Amino acid sequence: MEIFKQLDSASAAAEAGEYLNTFLVENKKSPVLLLLSGGSALSITNYVGQTTLGANLTVSMLDDRYSQDGGINNFLQMQKTEFYQDVLAAEAGFFGTLPRPLETMEDLRQRWDKNLKTWRENNPLGLIIATLGMGPDGHTAGILPFPEDPEKFRSLFDGPDWTAAYNAGDKNPYPERITTTLTFLKLIDFSFAFVAGKEKQEMFNRLTSGEGKQAEHPAMVWREMKNVKIFTDLT
Repeated sequence: MEIFKQLDSASAAAEAGEYLNTFLVENKKSPVLLLLSGGSALSITNYVGQTTLGANLTVSMLDDRYSQDGGINNFLQMQKTEFYQDVLAAEAGFFGTLPRPLETMEDLRQRWDKNLKTWRENNPLGLIIATLGMGPDGHTAGILPFPEDPEKFRSLFDGPDWTAAYNAGDKNPYPERITTTLTFLKLIDFSFAFVAGKEKQEMFNRLTSGEGKQAEHPAMVWREMKNVKIFTDLT
């Protein structure tokens, strides 16, 4: 992990976006799969220029909430951004994570999982990149902590599967989720993480010190991933 500290969250997001923008420029002629985190990490895309994008790019979410509500589903929220319009104009591709009519959460997971694996098969030398975020509870992507049941955590997120669909119960206001797994996160070639807000300071300290287990603090997986750059306003 490499950490870049700024005085405020806006500056940290801007720096993350500039790094992402530069990366996309340098790899514009190569197949790139870009997976986006929702929430505050989505703000990174505000700093990606339209000329950066091209037909070799495919965009999807790193995780999503199983909902057709535009205020809940991450893909729908991404569609409200200028970045989405720029991606459309550049004739890049998308793997949507919005549930279709009558599509169950497991149906959605299977469709998305197939898209990810087909992209990998068709682009064996292509690059997978992602934007990452971390919640105050230490979750990353849609991987929520299960300190009370490490076995369930491992079964859901640390097996051979690239994706998971599950109900988080009372752990989150949006319990029905699909997400990439720890297994998939370790396949990502380059990641740009944005962590801001004093409410995340404790978990950020644990992350940087390496103290904690993934079932308690899922973002600890960042320490095992390839080429993770963290942009933050935290000390």
